[in-house]
Amino acid sequence: MRKTLLGYVPDESPIYAIHPFVKLFFLLVVSLFPMFITPPEWNLFLMLFLLGAMWYSKVNMSTLRIYVPVAVSMGTIILLSYTVLGGTHPEYQLLYKIAGIKIYWERIRDAIVVYFRILPMIFSMVFFLSTSRERDVIVAMRSIRLPFIVTYIFAMSLRAAGMVLEDFHIVRQAEKARGFDPAGKSLYYKIRQYVMYMIPLFALSLRRSEDFTNALVARGYAFTGEASRVKRADYVLTHYTFTTLDMVLTIIIGLSFVAILYLRYGLGYLDLDSSWFLSWLQGAIT
Repeated sequence: MRKTLLGYVPDESPIYAIHPFVKLFFLLVVSLFPMFITPPEWNLFLMLFLLGAMWYSKVNMSTLRIYVPVAVSMGTIILLSYTVLGGTHPEYQLLYKIAGIKIYWERIRDAIVVYFRILPMIFSMVFFLSTSRERDVIVAMRSIRLPFIVTYIFAMSLRAAGMVLEDFHIVRQAEKARGFDPAGKSLYYKIRQYVMYMIPLFALSLRRSEDFTNALVARGYAFTGEASRVKRADYVLTHYTFTTLDMVLTIIIGLSFVAILYLRYGLGYLDLDSSWFLSWLQGAIT
């Protein structure tokens, strides 16, 4: 098993045959798709494709259950924000009036469109983090010749986020080992406990940042002065080869983005009027 930013993936996973740059390029491009796709059914197909990619990469699909409460709560907040807190719009189609609150079809439609635009972006990020390590991100950024300082800050941010999660679990296990059980406690008590976790987590983060800095100085790295201008060999890049498959996948991803732009702005196909789901939903609730 190989540890990724969000879990573990088997060593025999086919995702490791793909260059890290292709995975980063996939994240940056595919996460933009929902911005140009209005019909919810198309964004749903994109989410199913991302789920299929995770399954093909042998990601533990059971870990996705932790995102279900987040998706449900986010959808509820978006729906309430657009309908209950959406205000009065005389030009919209009024569906219901509940306790003085006017529910319009256009506000429900906009909430659905926004929700199904956000979900694919989250899924694409989860797919990338579930199949990539900190080293993969560094290789991808160094492949496009980004400066070392940019790569270092980005990589340390990802590594720090992963370490904070690990430290959080360590603190929780230490509490359980000392007999503390939060079961049955009030919500206010649990929130107060989470706030108190910030103290040891912040202290551990400061200690690790100092260790990272000392390790870089010991290896001759510097961000200012003459030493910072010394050109260093990218030894890590020698372990990765950009193959024909990587080139083909990069071209496919790029052409897919161009095709979506052409369908949206050239043919006007990916707009609200082309959504059969919204048309069906409007007829069902009106």
